[in-house]
Amino acid sequence: MLLAYSTYGRVRYAMDSHTDTAVVARGLTRLLIGLAQGVTLYLLYLAADAKAWPATQATTFAPLVLVAWFVPIILLLGTGNMRLRTLVAWSVVAAALLAGFAVYDIDRGATAGWIGTWLTVGATGPLLWPSPRLVFLAAMGGFIAQTLIVAGDADGRLIGFYSRHFDAAWKHAVQLALSAAFVGAFWLLLWLGAALFKLVNITFFAELIRHRWFAYPATTLALAGAVHVTDVQAGLVRGMRTLLLTLLSWLLPLLALIVAGFLASLPFTGLAPLWSTRFATALLLNASAALVLLINAAYQDGAPEHLPNRVLRHAGSLGALTLAPMVAIAAYALTLRVEQHGWTTDRILAAACITIAVCYALGYAWAAFSRGSWLKPIKRCNVATAVVILGVGVALLTPIADPARLSVASQLARLRSGQTPADKFDFTYLRLQGARYGRAALEQLKNKAEGPQAAAIQRGAEQALALPEPGRPVPRVAPTPEQLVNNIQVFPPGRVLPQSFLHQNWSAAPQPYLLPNCLVSAANRCEAYLLDIDGDGADEVLVADQFPVGSVKVLKQASDGNWRVAATSFSLFMRCDKVRQALRAGEIKLVAPLWRDIEVAGVKLHFDALGQVPVANTCP
Repeated sequence: MLLAYSTYGRVRYAMDSHTDTAVVARGLTRLLIGLAQGVTLYLLYLAADAKAWPATQATTFAPLVLVAWFVPIILLLGTGNMRLRTLVAWSVVAAALLAGFAVYDIDRGATAGWIGTWLTVGATGPLLWPSPRLVFLAAMGGFIAQTLIVAGDADGRLIGFYSRHFDAAWKHAVQLALSAAFVGAFWLLLWLGAALFKLVNITFFAELIRHRWFAYPATTLALAGAVHVTDVQAGLVRGMRTLLLTLLSWLLPLLALIVAGFLASLPFTGLAPLWSTRFATALLLNASAALVLLINAAYQDGAPEHLPNRVLRHAGSLGALTLAPMVAIAAYALTLRVEQHGWTTDRILAAACITIAVCYALGYAWAAFSRGSWLKPIKRCNVATAVVILGVGVALLTPIADPARLSVASQLARLRSGQTPADKFDFTYLRLQGARYGRAALEQLKNKAEGPQAAAIQRGAEQALALPEPGRPVPRVAPTPEQLVNNIQVFPPGRVLPQSFLHQNWSAAPQPYLLPNCLVSAANRCEAYLLDIDGDGADEVLVADQFPVGSVKVLKQASDGNWRVAATSFSLFMRCDKVRQALRAGEIKLVAPLWRDIEVAGVKLHFDALGQVPVANTCP
């Protein structure tokens, strides 16, 4: 017995030593990956700052940035969790796909949007950075693909068992959330340390953490370390996951009852209140996504030992049944908007979300009606829908279903068929949202417009093409008098703007940020109303911008002959068709203020009346 115990002890020590060595090796590997990522990102951003290669060629720079952002995370999560050959092959495939998507993203005329602004690099130079749409879809698709591959590799098959998918997905989600929180706490401590040193006039630490050569590697090293610790402490991560799922699952009865009550009220209220919100599709899809999340939180991996209690099972079945009508209403709402106004990039993205939601709705309805284990068919539905999501993402990131290409084709078809008159057509949309497809369409409209609306189409196309590159600052170039006449619609009909107003040098006006947009840029249109508001016998010019709708500026001619902004107002009532029509017709009545100003020691005090407007600014 002593011999057996001694032999067991030696074997156990050898196993523990081997395990410790493997853990240390994985930790060092992850730290090296994090360091390499940080150095690579620093060199890329340094090149962008210096406008040096590869930042001189966007189709090279953007793929490198996207690969440097995501492939190291794939390696961090995959190290020790899948076979080396699988990890290497998947990383190579992911890098190739990301690079291809980034090249097309730049070639299609993508804009960095908030990413370029956030990085404060390249906002006014060449468009270098991947678009926010690409970054979001790459992150979502990479997470799903990583989960499918980890599960399949662990089970030695193309599609792994559902329990493995569930475990990998939630483990990765918790790992990334904890790692992000750790990086945030890491930087808070660095800033705290810098502030403490500043108390004794030592600024070296504060200056150090501001340098990019320190910040990028430090951040990626912290991320790599956090991923390693959460990977080693698998039991802790699993416990946090279980706690999170348990808490979420108890929200399922509440949401299921809310959605069921909403659907039950529709026969009495009708769909008109829903359409009046103008964001019904997005709201319904968000509610459907929340239902899917909470149902899965209650279902977990479907193992018998994780079967929830009766209350949660009934709530899950109810939620699974309500998904189908919710998605059907969302699809109907989108169909109505498309019939009225055609396809736009937002509506195409909404259609992609509805396609995914339909897969969940059908699968979960099938699961709710199936016999046997509770909601067992959602296992197949979840895995199949994950593959559908990847396919939809690839389609959106390629010419197959590029939202810009499809929306431009839809809008052009409506213009050419006469569904949308030229004076109502949004040429600016083609320029700002249509990428290179929109620019090509505008060039064609400018040079080859035909029919009775040809002049209006050519003028609209020329004005849209004059706009700056999307995502870049709009130059403040004052429009000419001729452009002001074309861009400002004057009311009441038959009135014209004063010549002094049209010929004023608006670029030299003080406080240009107060001016209406149409006075500082030839690309903007607005409406002007001539009205003597102050009762001095001379008309003021009220200018209402198209954006933001509701903003009205009152311009008055001063004694020196120059027009200046004398008052401003913002009212949601300006969005009401009835109010705008009355204002255009001149159906206006001047009303004395309810509360007059008072003067105290030469100072005027102004009072704004409360409770004198309809509730919630509803239209009359």
